[in-house]
Amino acid sequence: MSIRSLIGAPLATPLATLLATLLAACLTLLPGLAAAEGGPLTISTNSTPLDRRALELIAHEGFQRLGLEVKVVSLPSERSLIAANLGEVDGEGLRIGGLSAQYPNLVQVPERFVRISFVAFARDATINLDNGWDSLKPYRIAFINGWKMFEANATGARVVHKVDKPEQMFRMLDDGRVDLVLYTRADGEQLVRSLGMPSIAPVSPPLRDVDLYLYLHRRHQALVPRLGQAIRDLKADGSYNRILSAIH
Repeated sequence: MSIRSLIGAPLATPLATLLATLLAACLTLLPGLAAAEGGPLTISTNSTPLDRRALELIAHEGFQRLGLEVKVVSLPSERSLIAANLGEVDGEGLRIGGLSAQYPNLVQVPERFVRISFVAFARDATINLDNGWDSLKPYRIAFINGWKMFEANATGARVVHKVDKPEQMFRMLDDGRVDLVLYTRADGEQLVRSLGMPSIAPVSPPLRDVDLYLYLHRRHQALVPRLGQAIRDLKADGSYNRILSAIH
């Protein structure tokens, strides 16, 4: 059915044009509104495997306490944020705090989902990163395209490669094409074991320990404080620690 037939008048007057524009805008919101009213909310992610599992389980438990269902889908990192900001999905995670300034349609759920360590992995055990991000300047590095933490802090390195998958950059490191790859400690250690790369290890200290959050599209803004409280309740009754213990 066309917008013209819905308003029941020719689109010839300014008023009719305005009504058609408003109606079109409302129709674009219907999938998200339907999700909030009955169907599952869709959360997109490009999180690492362990963080994705934490997102799935914590979000499932939290939304369930609000009487809602949720499903998690995978998208490339930058595409995931764009899709959430455009309202193509209902939310996005897990991400560092403060991204609402860059993606104004996303509202941060204020209670953290997980706390992780961002680290550099290397074959050369003598590399020293005591000066944090500034320590990366002499090196060839790689990280996943769209990871905002690294895009904001690590682009001053001598050479920067952005890749789509973590396996790519760890193979680059193993082949000597880069000096460091930037990733999360737990998932990086697991990936190194699965790829059979015993010479690669995380460099201490971490580049940064950080809290990660879920964001919801602004059409679900009313859910944000309720979900935040549900996550706090998970932590208070022991469910949160039980979930994370099962993952790790």
